[in-house]
Formats: sequence, structure tokens, C-alpha cells
Amino acid sequence: MSSISIRTTVTSLNWLRLSMILLTLAGLGVSAYLMWGYTVPGASLSCGGSSGCETVKDSVYSNVMGIPLPLIGLASYFTLLVLLVAQGQPFHFSRAWSPYIALAIFSISLMGVLYSAYLTYLELYVIYAICRWCVTSAVIMAIVFILSIFNLYSGNQTENTKG
Repeated sequence: MSSISIRTTVTSLNWLRLSMILLTLAGLGVSAYLMWGYTVPGASLSCGGSSGCETVKDSVYSNVMGIPLPLIGLASYFTLLVLLVAQGQPFHFSRAWSPYIALAIFSISLMGVLYSAYLTYLELYVIYAICRWCVTSAVIMAIVFILSIFNLYSGNQTENTKG
């Protein structure tokens, strides 16, 4: 591999990982805001003049076995962030595990997209209300998922070129 193609690969990997980190930070922010709205008594989520966020928040679908959905979102985005940071470390341990970390990122974001699609279905056809913050989180997770496909491919390519 030439010096130019190695530099291009490293630059594209850095851009990809940085984009995913920024998106997970945005997802953490959205989830934290929703968690605030769920847990602070009397808190009202800003939903652009509609009552959709409050309707969704007050529905029976806003908790899974007593756990507020924003807490699940916080845990998911935080886990993704930790994995993305670990994948970018220059230590031998993280380089050896990079393909597995990329697979974990892909898997978590896939589960997030599938669950977000289910929740969006519930909003549209069962609850009959749309929470703009929930949709924002779903879009963020969908973009992270799409980028995780490239990250998975890049992680495997990096490992294959070492052997």
C-alpha cells in the first residue's frame, strides 16, 4: 500500500469515527433532554407548539418494564460513544479488537434503528401523536447505523491489510 492510500484511509476513518462520535453526542443530548422531561415533576417538553411529546411521554409505551425509554436511549448512545472512542485508540489492544468493536457498534445501532422504527410505528398508528425529539433520536440512530456499515467495512479492511 502506498503512503498516499494509507493517509487517505486514515483520514477517512478519522472523519467517519468523528462523525459517529458527534452524532452519538447529539443522541446523548436528545436522550438527556427527554430524560429530564420524563423525570422532573411538572416538566413540559418543548415540541414546537404541539402536544405530541407530552402525549407520547404519558402513553403506556413510554416505559419498558418500568424503565423510561430515554434511559435506554442514554445507555445506548453512551455505549456507542465508549466503543467509538475505544476503537480509535492507538494501543495494540484496541487495534486487535477493532473489527469486533466495529461489529458491536453495528449491532447496537441496528438494534437502535429497529426499536426506533417500532416506536415510530407506535407513535403513528397506536398513540396518534408524534414526538419531534423521539423522531430526532430515531434519525440520529439511523445515520449512526448507516455510518456503522462503513465503519464495519473499514475495520475489517484495516485488519485484513495487516495480515
